[in-house]
Amino acid sequence: MRAIYEDRSIHELLGSGSVQPLRSIVFCLALSLTATAAGCATISVYEPVTAEVSLTEEQSQLHEESEAYSKDARTRKLATGATSLLSLADMLSGSRSDEGAYWRTIGADTSSPAAVVARVRDDMNIMARGLFRLDGMARSLIMSGDLDRDDVSAFEGALIHARQARDSFYDALAQANKRAGAEYQIGLELAPLDEALTKARDTADDLAAARVQSGDPLGS
Repeated sequence: MRAIYEDRSIHELLGSGSVQPLRSIVFCLALSLTATAAGCATISVYEPVTAEVSLTEEQSQLHEESEAYSKDARTRKLATGATSLLSLADMLSGSRSDEGAYWRTIGADTSSPAAVVARVRDDMNIMARGLFRLDGMARSLIMSGDLDRDDVSAFEGALIHARQARDSFYDALAQANKRAGAEYQIGLELAPLDEALTKARDTADDLAAARVQSGDPLGS
């Protein structure tokens, strides 16, 4: 390109009809612009990934444990975590589908009632112990004052999953009672989880209050 400009000016090239060298110049400029744009695109692709990794590293133990608790409840088919108005309406109207429900997963309508109750007790105790553990971690954070909005939302999410798990256990025990010789007392069977839920509800309120008192409202 530099050699062409040294020999003849742009006006001379246009005037003499030397179109091919000019096309070469434009083509080279286009390639340069394309290479520059490609370099910018590469930067924009990698920047969000770095930010996401940074956020993940800053998650607290309560946040991570709460997310793990919720995931475990979903894996066991005990909860979905859904809290939409549509899902609430389905539950109240009785039109909620039982496809994939916990009681179907464990065969509560076909297995022996004793086997069903034993399975429910095992899963219920796991969920109760896990919620007690989360409650203790949340209380420690409240005392330290070192909590943020993500901690509150993750703990509340785990609480939602625990409530839905209780409903799943209730349904499974109700199925077992349909074929049991002696009816199982569902309230007594679920007492450990109910105790954990009562404590966790109070803790969730205290978490939200502590967050607001720290000067960073949950809605900000």
